[in-house]
Amino acid sequence: MSVGAFLIGAFGLLATSNGAGSVDFNRDIRPILSDHCFQCHGPDEKARKAKLRLDTREDAIAAREEGAAIVPGKSSESKLIERIRSTDPDEVMPPPKTGKKLTPEQAARLKRWIDEGAAYQGHWSFTPPRRTALPPVKARSWPRNEIDHFILARLEQQDLKPSPEADRYTLIRRLSLDLVGLPPSIAEADAFVLDRSPDAYEKLAERLLASPAFGEHWGRLWLDLARFADSAGYGSDPLRPMWRYRDWVIEAFNRNVPFDQFTIEQLAGDLLPNPSLDQMLATAFHRNSKTNTEGGTDDEEFRVEAVKDRVDTTIQVWMGLTMGCAKCHTHKYDPITQKEYYELMAIFNQTEDADASDFSPKILTPTPPQAERLAKLQKELKIAETPLREMTPERQRTQREWETRVLEDIRARPPRWSDWQAAGPFPATSIFDAFGREFEPEKRVDPKQTFLDGTLAWQVKTEWSDGEVHNLSDVVGATYLYRSLQVDVPLTISLSLGSNDGIKVWLDREEKLSHRVNRDAAPDQETLSFLVQPGEHSLLVKISNFGGPSAFYFKTTRAGLPEAAESGLRKPADKRSGAERDAIVRFYESVAPELKPLRDTYQAALAAKDKFEASIAKTPITRELAPEKRRATHVLTLANFLMKGQEVSPGVPKAFHSLPEGAPTNRLGVALWLMSAENPLTARVQANRFWSQFFGRGLVETEEDFGSKGMLPTHPELLDWLAVEFRESGWDVKALLKCIVTSATYRQASIVTPELLAADPDNRLYARGPRIRLKAETIRDQALAVSGLLCRKLGGPSVFPPQPEGLWQAAFNGERTWKTSTGEDRYLRGIYTFLRRTVPYPSMATFDAPSRETCTIRRQPTNTPLQAFVTLNDPAFFEMAQALALRLWKEGGLTVADRVQYGLRLTLLRHPLEPQARALEELFASEAEHYRQDVEAAKKVLQGMPGGVPVGADSSELAAWVVVSSVLLNMDALLMKG
Repeated sequence: MSVGAFLIGAFGLLATSNGAGSVDFNRDIRPILSDHCFQCHGPDEKARKAKLRLDTREDAIAAREEGAAIVPGKSSESKLIERIRSTDPDEVMPPPKTGKKLTPEQAARLKRWIDEGAAYQGHWSFTPPRRTALPPVKARSWPRNEIDHFILARLEQQDLKPSPEADRYTLIRRLSLDLVGLPPSIAEADAFVLDRSPDAYEKLAERLLASPAFGEHWGRLWLDLARFADSAGYGSDPLRPMWRYRDWVIEAFNRNVPFDQFTIEQLAGDLLPNPSLDQMLATAFHRNSKTNTEGGTDDEEFRVEAVKDRVDTTIQVWMGLTMGCAKCHTHKYDPITQKEYYELMAIFNQTEDADASDFSPKILTPTPPQAERLAKLQKELKIAETPLREMTPERQRTQREWETRVLEDIRARPPRWSDWQAAGPFPATSIFDAFGREFEPEKRVDPKQTFLDGTLAWQVKTEWSDGEVHNLSDVVGATYLYRSLQVDVPLTISLSLGSNDGIKVWLDREEKLSHRVNRDAAPDQETLSFLVQPGEHSLLVKISNFGGPSAFYFKTTRAGLPEAAESGLRKPADKRSGAERDAIVRFYESVAPELKPLRDTYQAALAAKDKFEASIAKTPITRELAPEKRRATHVLTLANFLMKGQEVSPGVPKAFHSLPEGAPTNRLGVALWLMSAENPLTARVQANRFWSQFFGRGLVETEEDFGSKGMLPTHPELLDWLAVEFRESGWDVKALLKCIVTSATYRQASIVTPELLAADPDNRLYARGPRIRLKAETIRDQALAVSGLLCRKLGGPSVFPPQPEGLWQAAFNGERTWKTSTGEDRYLRGIYTFLRRTVPYPSMATFDAPSRETCTIRRQPTNTPLQAFVTLNDPAFFEMAQALALRLWKEGGLTVADRVQYGLRLTLLRHPLEPQARALEELFASEAEHYRQDVEAAKKVLQGMPGGVPVGADSSELAAWVVVSSVLLNMDALLMKG
């Protein structure tokens, strides 16, 4: 059988009941029509030509003036065949300008299909998966579980045999790298090889699945989907604290949270009854969308962009469909209209976040140890608060006396403020220049003075009223605000201030407030109180604008009293409201001299609690708007937020099932819809994704597209069996993974024979074990583990391992320094490495790790010379080579041969072959001689060695071991799985 003939049969769906030789629509015809016809004759009514649809049978066979496109059973009368065979450039289909042309084989297949009746089928992935009977096999002793029946039946159909089981060293390394992303130790490998109990392999799989490292490894997959990063994206790319969400994902995988619960909590944890902190934290999934708070950007534009990203990501992650195509027009290949896109968007359009620079809404997200410590501090605060709040008879007396004095103060002649005067803006070059430079008004205030060659002067602002936000210029620079204050009796004045952005305040030329901050102006952002004596006083305010709109807010109260307290004091005691009485009591507690010892104790406890609370991460979360604040959603022309068309109501695409009965029309309803047994895609998409992690590609290779343009599954019945098994197990992730890794299919040797290479070069039939390059994080983690540097600490803030210098110099916002971590943080696993979207960690990017600006469904592996450059020269990898050299020198024995053997076992696990060992011994000898001749070069190689050069070590020999170690860490066998 020829290779070409084999491939045609091997990679499509199995023949249907129409007969082994019949044409199958989904397998043979839909791909042709989808690729060549649907763009102009498919679901998109706006792009449709000649009012002809070929994606539905009813339209395709309909009578037309010039003749039906398809006449079932009569290809000779079908215009479709006539047009594709035409030689007239104005008639032939597809039109020459499209650059597409059917092959003779495709044209013949279409003709045969029409002659057989032109039967249509629903798209295979849009019908719910069903569990079929296991196919019969001849080699009945080979299967270890159900997966193997499907694989073996297909192999036998093609007259192929599976490969023998891999050796035990290969199995433990493969399984360890796949389940925990780390290599086993020599001791672990030897123990497994020597364990001849029948369930040794199953016990190994269970141990690895139970390891905390499991969540770290499998969490990486989910973080790609969640577009997790430590920065917000776009040009300025400010840093954003999201690491607690990353830790939530790791913990969820380790706890084996059922996938339906895992889904619901991330999409709608805030909508659950009495959501826990963990459930609220889970909603950070959709706060990983990019935000853009650069000066001059429109918050609403980028809020809408974030919502569209959430729609696209949700459907791509859970249903494997390219729904984003429908934001501009009805999908050209799949049954999703533009209106339906915005109906789904209407559900995601109701969250509080609005592209704010502070990433609100955020919540405190303590780790378990932090939560325990915070609870203790809150208890101590309550103990300190109790005596302060106790209302004794003596306290009642002193408070009444105080109220009398304060009321007299309030009734005194009130303070008198002049109108505001403003001067500015004084242009600046940066945020630091605007806030820090002393412009002329800071030296003296003269309302008649002019500035900048007379182009600026003080302007009286009689229209400005206190208690309102007033807009200023949007120029990057400083604006000064001045007014005078006249008082007749000693008074305590309290100011409530707001600013966009930085603010400084002087009273009588004495600085009272200085706060460099980047924010939008709002009431009560800053408070300030001071005692003023009778006479005239001057107040100068400086507002530093760092870009975009600028504004300020100002309000004052006398006697330092809150409004409710002042209002209450003006009334008889028996006429005060509860809020007024509480406000008076609280304020008295804050000023009464006799309460100072209790107040100091309370303030100390409060300060300790607040200080610790400030150290706890505040994570952006998704939270639903209040009902009265819900937004209207419109179809957006060309997806432009300014071009609003028809208003739409919330809903889900009609080509699929409806929302489950009783489900709300919100994000919780969408989550329940995705996890419904009626959903044809979710279980298939997830099972396929997990399969891909083990074998390098999914049963559906286009993991991102299960629609009409996606590839067909190589083993459709197996995919459906896995999907149903996953769903009926209660969405048990670890159970599904164990099922895959304990199959005979997974346990095969990955040796490629000439026969298998000819018959199945890409291993799509799984006649051998997987042999693929490791993922970027695993390459780093394995090198750390082999070198002995790996830190196993679980969770925590993202870290900054060594990287080439200067990469962050391109970053904005003043955050230009990569603060290289020290201590154990330097050697944490790759999942904890700080990821800035505009400047991702270079060694991982070289090995195809994404920048996570958008959802990444699958990483596309590359093979470039730059990858070898990284593993040989990158600062982190060179440090690992140094550490491995020290390990060989300390642990490997006393002879060169022993150390080489030890190095090969550390990296490959199995006992090395003699030629490998001999080559490394020769390399060591030549490098040692080189460094004996060049002592300075040896010193450079050993510079920065972790732990330093041991006393008594020969520098030239140790430098040679660094070179040998670098070679060990660069072996193809180490960078590959298999």
